[in-house]
Amino acid sequence: MKKKFTWKKAIYIVLGLVFAVALFSGIGYLVKSNSKESEAFLTRKPTVQNMDDKVMATGKIVPKEEIEIKPNIAGIIDKILVDEGDKVEVGQLIATVRIVPNLSDVNSAQQNVDNQQLQISNAKLNVDNMRKQFEMQEKLYKQGVASKQEYLNSQQQLYSTQQTLRNAQQALVTAQKTLQIAKTGSTPELQGLATTQIRSKASGTVLEVPVKVGSQVIEANSFNAGTTICSIADLNSLIFQGEIDEAQAGKLKQGMDMNIVIGALQNKTFPGKLTMIAPKGKDNNGTIKFPVEGDVHNPNNEYIRAGFSANGEIVLNSQKNALLLDESLVQYEKKNGKDVPFVEVKQKDGKFKKVYVKLGASDGINVQILSGIDKNAEVKVWNPSDKDKDELKEKTKK
Repeated sequence: MKKKFTWKKAIYIVLGLVFAVALFSGIGYLVKSNSKESEAFLTRKPTVQNMDDKVMATGKIVPKEEIEIKPNIAGIIDKILVDEGDKVEVGQLIATVRIVPNLSDVNSAQQNVDNQQLQISNAKLNVDNMRKQFEMQEKLYKQGVASKQEYLNSQQQLYSTQQTLRNAQQALVTAQKTLQIAKTGSTPELQGLATTQIRSKASGTVLEVPVKVGSQVIEANSFNAGTTICSIADLNSLIFQGEIDEAQAGKLKQGMDMNIVIGALQNKTFPGKLTMIAPKGKDNNGTIKFPVEGDVHNPNNEYIRAGFSANGEIVLNSQKNALLLDESLVQYEKKNGKDVPFVEVKQKDGKFKKVYVKLGASDGINVQILSGIDKNAEVKVWNPSDKDKDELKEKTKK
């Protein structure tokens, strides 16, 4: 017996067909979109340009010789006659120091003066007494009462007491000068050489004046470095001081050419020469760094300030017309226990093929390709950045 066809059954059939079509269409779209997404990659081509294999040292510009001017006597800064940046000559007056008397030294010098004055008084009395005795002996000698020997002895004693008086007078002058130095730091006849006048010991530019008028200063001696009144250097004679990683230290030799790049001068480059590589490294937060130094040549006499941050580029090897590729595009795989480099190159059918490459020098951004691909190869960007992803979306829309 045949079943009767109804509209309800027809509706179910139509809905089933619509659902099936929609399902297969959705699956097809997902497969197609996933396939397109998997095949959509940005590519980069190698470039041909010059490449320098170089070592970079970070550091600063400092004067080759920096001289600190220190006083030879303690006191208070009375005058400062120069400012930072001033040019000075040898012997030019830099500052003056006012002596603060040491009461102990002044008292000792005063006592010495008093003692010398007392000795002079005693010496004068002795001279007067000896003169009277001599005059008496001379009279007796002329009368024939005293012998010639007695006369000569009396004369000698008079000369001796007079010499003692002269010595005491000279000692008094010395004691008075000592007292004056203890009070003022100088004497009138030595004012030009006084240690209270601080003069430059070299020609150059004043880099720093760390004291002010009224500041107390301490003299430089065997036990004390003394207070620095100012520092002076010749800014036409500068050096680069920096540090390099231990992995790069073995590549360097003294006498290598350098390029000194100063950021504060719009990355202007100055020629230089490597003069020192420290034989001992320093631990810097777990990394061993080796200090290096190099002369800085300033052929145009540009004004370079001491303390400018700088980078020292030391060129180890220069490659002309090298085939360079972004080093981030290179991948590695283990082969016989070694990391073998390769890139993925786009083929004519749009697919990518693994190609092994031989690498040369690297500057940390680009690496030299010695063999494996040419300048026309389109290399897959297998690890795109956010910027690369945005570029890919724009490319896909077009």
